[in-house]
Amino acid sequence: MAEELEFAPYMQSSVGAALSSTVPDGPPLISPQLTLLGPDQEVTVKPPLGDLRMLGPEGVIGIDTRRVVRVDPPAGLQDAEPNYMACVEFDAPELPWLFTPARPDGDKLRPWLVLVALETAGHPLQSGRALPFVDVDTAVLPSLGQSWQWAHVQRPAGRSEPLISRLLCPLRLKSGTDYTACVVPAFQGGVVAGLTGGLAEAEPHGDAWWPGQGVVRLPVYYSWPFHTGASGDFEQLATAIVPLSPEESALLAGRTVDITEPWLYDEPLASDGPPGTRQTITVQGALQLVDTPAEQAAAALADFAGRVALYVNRGREDVVAPPLYGGHPAVRDRIEDGEQGWLGELNLGPETRIAASLGTGWVRDNQEWLMARAWDQIGAVRDANRLRNRTAFCAEVSGSVHRRNVQTLAPDETLGFTAPVRDRVRTDSGLPLKTEVTVSPAPNELVAPVLRRLLRRRGPLARHAGLDGESYARRTLSGELLPPLPTALVTRPTQPEPMEGADTGELNATVGNALRATGEARDAERIRLLSAMAPSALANGFDTQASAITALLDRPAATLAVTPEPEEDSLAGATRLFRALSVADPANLVGDVSPAFAEQPSEAVMTLVDPDTALAPGASMADDPGAHILEFGVPVDADTMNGRLTEALDPGRLLSDRLGSQIAVLSEDAYTLPEAPGEPVMAAPDFAAPMALALQKDAPDWFLPGSAAIPDDRAVLLQANAPFIASFMVGINDEMNREMRWREYPTDLRGSPFTHFWPRPDGAPDVPPVHSWAREQGLGAQLALDAGEVDVLLIRGRLVRRYPNLIVAAVPASAVNESEDLAEGTWQHPKMVLTLDERTVAYTFVLDEDIHDWWFVLAENSYRMRFGFDIPVTPPAPPPPYQHWSDLTWRQVPEGGFADLSVMPDVPAKEHAPDRWNAATVAMVSLQRPFRVLMSARKLIGEP
Repeated sequence: MAEELEFAPYMQSSVGAALSSTVPDGPPLISPQLTLLGPDQEVTVKPPLGDLRMLGPEGVIGIDTRRVVRVDPPAGLQDAEPNYMACVEFDAPELPWLFTPARPDGDKLRPWLVLVALETAGHPLQSGRALPFVDVDTAVLPSLGQSWQWAHVQRPAGRSEPLISRLLCPLRLKSGTDYTACVVPAFQGGVVAGLTGGLAEAEPHGDAWWPGQGVVRLPVYYSWPFHTGASGDFEQLATAIVPLSPEESALLAGRTVDITEPWLYDEPLASDGPPGTRQTITVQGALQLVDTPAEQAAAALADFAGRVALYVNRGREDVVAPPLYGGHPAVRDRIEDGEQGWLGELNLGPETRIAASLGTGWVRDNQEWLMARAWDQIGAVRDANRLRNRTAFCAEVSGSVHRRNVQTLAPDETLGFTAPVRDRVRTDSGLPLKTEVTVSPAPNELVAPVLRRLLRRRGPLARHAGLDGESYARRTLSGELLPPLPTALVTRPTQPEPMEGADTGELNATVGNALRATGEARDAERIRLLSAMAPSALANGFDTQASAITALLDRPAATLAVTPEPEEDSLAGATRLFRALSVADPANLVGDVSPAFAEQPSEAVMTLVDPDTALAPGASMADDPGAHILEFGVPVDADTMNGRLTEALDPGRLLSDRLGSQIAVLSEDAYTLPEAPGEPVMAAPDFAAPMALALQKDAPDWFLPGSAAIPDDRAVLLQANAPFIASFMVGINDEMNREMRWREYPTDLRGSPFTHFWPRPDGAPDVPPVHSWAREQGLGAQLALDAGEVDVLLIRGRLVRRYPNLIVAAVPASAVNESEDLAEGTWQHPKMVLTLDERTVAYTFVLDEDIHDWWFVLAENSYRMRFGFDIPVTPPAPPPPYQHWSDLTWRQVPEGGFADLSVMPDVPAKEHAPDRWNAATVAMVSLQRPFRVLMSARKLIGEP
């Protein structure tokens, strides 16, 4: 910080610098003179009445408080560090010396303002004529002869602005004391003016007070109150943080639970020891120590698993039994022999059942509030259920009509039935029916109402000419029957030749432009046809040709920035490309695609003819349908198209889509829309509250067992207990579902209203819906993201209470070994910060390497600039090494005394002696640099 700042001992105006005296004990006189230069002589002119007098403090009855930009300690602070000096900053850099009645003595200049800190008790501010005033004994005021030390100017290094001025109060503050910081005049003229409210002659001139004067009355230009707390700044409190001792760590090893007789009137559990031995287990909370597995009673746990499975399974026989946690989401009502996966781990172990029961207990304690919030979220579900029931009725009736009257139609009849809506009906190819027929060998009029009337089975044309409409549709769609003089559907792209000849250049340009416009329109139409052919070819089994056609469209697709979506199949990608190209501006589709046509793959060579070329009579696709796709279109099997059209007209699917557009779903996790419209909406409210905070508030000994017994000034490294967290979340969701069922809330008991455990800043859920959990995996593997891999640095003591905004970061061992300055680029900051109480804070990380190899940084947040000295150590403790200016202490200054740096102290071992000793160097040596301490994870865990 100091390297980024520059200090100056004072800033005085040119008028002040012209004063004749360096001692402010008389009137401030100036002897100005003016020299006139003429052709032959110089004339010096002086004021006719003698020296001029500068306006001094006697002309000031107040300062503009808007010039005060910062004070420290902040006004009203109740826990100020007593080893720091009070200060006030002004945005006018010359203000502290503006009315000083003297010029500098070397590089030292006393300010006309001083800052004093008075104990509030015995020094009340009183209303005065011009300014408030205070009566104070000079014994508690600093020496004005040394006031030059405690005023300076500051600016950023290497820059001319911004400039600020600062006043320091050299008083060593007492602990636990109310203070009032006051800006008062340093000269008698300022005292008289501030008390009388006008210009008054002060006799004698000089200081506002002197030692031994007794009680004086001082006007106050500016003031603010604060209260000092106990001794200890960041450096002192951070270095006082130590890991837990082995005896203290034992307090966090978990809660001991006696499981000897878990059920009344039942035999005790099996014992590993002599009969009658009490069987106990250690149950960890949501947070647990690192590398501290607890010994468990193996025989008792095995016996417990067998008995609890037996009792849970009896619940199916209308017998009151222990709950089967997670049974409804997993669609299970019993525990199988040798049950594996999360369901068995949750229900067969006392540790996990305890965690789940904590969740159920929390819901019972808050059931009224929770149900009120649930009904607020789901008020429209009943209306949605009624709408779904009506939709189900309509789907059943229309489905019966569809099966009897549509599914029995022949292909040509289906085409005739869908002809009026040919532009809107889309099959699974993603193309409208009209477009799919357009890019097939069949004539476009095949789905036109006029042709359908001519081809109807009992029409006059069919009766007199013996025309079979079904045969005609099959043969034209497949390409077996082609027009007598067919023309190619897609032709080779060409570029118009430049016009040459005897005609004028203007005529050549006009004709050339017309030819180019015609060519561009033809190219755009060619691209649109190709984009429709690709999905049609995929839907009809021509995958190789479809890939080749898609490759022809690479350049237009790149022009429109159409790129493949992740995990998108070929048909979906081709359909999306068709939709993009079909609505694009023709001007954006123009481009030379000739190179792509020339680079067709050998396994999908398709015949291509030049524009305006008539094909030979009797042309056929029978020899190789795939090779003639560009000429005649994509062959379509009539029966396959008939099936796709019948499916597209299915009223059940259409009604379901319509229903989906009318029902707004809050989130996928909150609501599960059934596939069948007749099933009720199984709705679960969405509570985004982080349950870690609820658990810590209502059951702190289960969040971290033994946390209340942690002594002050301790740090410990913890890790998340994933099975406990997963069990707790299952329990809370199970009980909430049962409560909703009891209150006739529409639910199937499978929803997951609670999916958040940690208070993540991004609000991401920690638990997927329970019904989606992989059955074969354990509890710890079910958590989402990194909820079960959280590493926690817990700090308890005065440090986090006084400095809640301290910087905590994890640093890999490689950064510690390679860089002594710990570049912040290697730091990992906490994912979350949990305040357990005012003296205990948990900083959560997700460290991707072995946690034992990490280090943790506790750094002071340096947003405040403060000045002061360290607290001296109490004998017989040895003093710390004196290596930097920041190691200066209040060793020779008692509480209530004043610092005096008029003489340079001994130079620290790692510092250089300054060239000058003035207010700027005093500011430099008293500036408190941000402090940080580095702690090893191995030390925090308890390893040597």
